[in-house]
Amino acid sequence: MSVDYMEKNILVEKEVEDYKHEILISNEEDIKYKIKELKENKKKAHDIPIEKTIDILDKCAKLWLNKEYSTKHIEMLSKITNQSYELVAYELEGTMRMLLRENIEKNISEEIGDCKIMDEWVRTSYGKVHRQPRGLLFHNVSGNAFVVIPMSISMGLLSKNCNLVKVSKDEPYFAYMFYKSLCEIDESIKDRLSIVYFDSSNENIYETVVKESDCTVHWGGEYSGKIMAELCAKYGTHLIMHGAKISFEVIDKVDDMNEVTKNVARDVVLWEQKACLSPRIIFINKKLDTVNFAEKLATSLNFLSEVFPKAYLNAWSSVKTIQDRQYCLLKYGINKGQKVTLFSSFNADYTVILEESLPDKEDIDRCFNRFVLISPYEKKEDVLGYVEKNLKEYLQTMGYSGDDEKFIEEITSIGVSIVTKPGDMSAHYPGTSHDGLHNLQEMTYVVSSQLDNPDE
Repeated sequence: MSVDYMEKNILVEKEVEDYKHEILISNEEDIKYKIKELKENKKKAHDIPIEKTIDILDKCAKLWLNKEYSTKHIEMLSKITNQSYELVAYELEGTMRMLLRENIEKNISEEIGDCKIMDEWVRTSYGKVHRQPRGLLFHNVSGNAFVVIPMSISMGLLSKNCNLVKVSKDEPYFAYMFYKSLCEIDESIKDRLSIVYFDSSNENIYETVVKESDCTVHWGGEYSGKIMAELCAKYGTHLIMHGAKISFEVIDKVDDMNEVTKNVARDVVLWEQKACLSPRIIFINKKLDTVNFAEKLATSLNFLSEVFPKAYLNAWSSVKTIQDRQYCLLKYGINKGQKVTLFSSFNADYTVILEESLPDKEDIDRCFNRFVLISPYEKKEDVLGYVEKNLKEYLQTMGYSGDDEKFIEEITSIGVSIVTKPGDMSAHYPGTSHDGLHNLQEMTYVVSSQLDNPDE
């Protein structure tokens, strides 16, 4: 399969099982030319009614929700992401439902109040208010979870910006196919959206792009995030940072242990813990039956391994998980002399490790592909202290089973930006903040007119 991002580029190839995709690498001149084209279309993008964009996104979502259309893409994404067909299909359905008209309209209403504010001046107490697009948006996209692609692109289009999207070499497929599906519905999408790939090690290209952009939206790791932050500061480019994040669950009170563990298991399975909103550690009140919780969580993960099988791209997929299991058992059980209990499949389908104490931060980075640490706590201050010391810079979502409003206030003051029930960590409801901000607000700016003040 040849992914034709731009003409006249060098080809590189990457083997993924029996799938070979070709990633066309753009050089600096290619990128400059594409930026020039997009900049020339800023006025055109500005004048497109928001209703037209909503209609395009709604039709696109329905296209992808049609299994006859999406099946071949799900099969390909399954190979690329090392996730089972069943899991990708479920994730894709949830992703596309976010783009249905009713959800887009709710999202716009929650974020900026009124759809009209993007198209026209809206009367206020002092006169009129309007939102203007920033102009050219550069989306620096990671490959850890494909949900980022439609989320970032849709917000860029709805905010009436022109959009340059740089995809990850690890997963360039979905971005381009989503782009193609938008163009199938309305070919003029090409005037305000372009998908490119260039070598991330070429900092000169990054500097060129950031310098020429009006806003940079970063979805990615800590290292690349620092580069983006430095370049945006250097050139005064507005930065929307969605960098490396860590999420977790706190189980303080439980009414139904079976129900809670089923829901926590679903949070762990979705996106194979590669998404920012996936839980990697579970803090549980010592007053609860922690062993029973761990056992039931393992049982629920075992059940979900039948519903959403875990994919194994190669032998390393199993070896890495089993190595990490052994490492944690040796480190905490022998080296630190703690009681550590393992609840796992015989293979690498799932791993639940119940510890006596809170883990070292470095071990949270082992928690991917249905690998989760359970850490009991005596008092909530222990959780607050641990989170502030180890996770403050990376906080995003907390799944919470409890009713302590004071604790919620304190944990969100540290940096948690979304609090949800277990089972809903991947359910990003329309209007919910993302990393403490609203993208539509950040991708536009507010302008006010006092020329027609009704009080004068």
